[in-house]
Order: sequence, then C-alpha cells, then structure tokens
Amino acid sequence: MAVFSVTEAVVAWLRAMGYEASSLVPPDAPDAPAEFVTVERQGGGVADMVDHPSMTLQAWAPTDERAEALANGLRSVVLLEAPPRGIARVSVESGPYRFYDEMTRCPRYQLTLDVTSQISI
Repeated sequence: MAVFSVTEAVVAWLRAMGYEASSLVPPDAPDAPAEFVTVERQGGGVADMVDHPSMTLQAWAPTDERAEALANGLRSVVLLEAPPRGIARVSVESGPYRFYDEMTRCPRYQLTLDVTSQISI
C-alpha cells in the first residue's frame, strides 16, 4: 500500500487543467513562468483512515489584477471540476484574498481549500 500525497494530486490536477502549478515557488530564472500557482498543505487531521487536509493555493502574477483573476479562476475550477482520483471532496474555506509577498515583492492572491482524501492507494 503506497502513501497518497494530496499535494501531488492537487498539483497534477491543476496542471491537467492548464495551470503552471507546483508545491514550490519556481526559481528566479529567465524561463520561469510569469504566472504560476503554488500548492501547500497547511494542516488538517486524519480520522477513520480519511485525510482532511487544509490546503492553500497561491496565485502569483506580475500584477495584482492578474493574480486576483488567476485566483478567481482557480476558485471556479476547483468548485466546478470533478476532483482527481483519491480526493473525494474539495470546498473553498476562504478566499481568494490578497496575500502580497513582501520578500519577493510579487503580487499574490491566496485561497484555502478544505479537502477530503484517502491516505493510501
């Protein structure tokens, strides 16, 4: 029995829908995407062999307007598209809201998801 990574599943799901998604911020390189999405698990617990993670999606873009538009698009797709294999349910707990990154000075919007998933495959 293999351990199920909800972060990897959400990243793959977003990539399949055309988003530049990763669990890490891309390196500052000339070929780095101008707009991208990071996926992070922020917490959550396990009960009866079912995982209930709290996940954040952060939409990064060159301008506040583009970051907000990207985050609003993410909110729509996670609510309207069927979740990937291994994930039973996704709901938006909060957001999107402005979450400016002081260190990189890059516009960023964030939304928090409540996810129900399996813990193994």
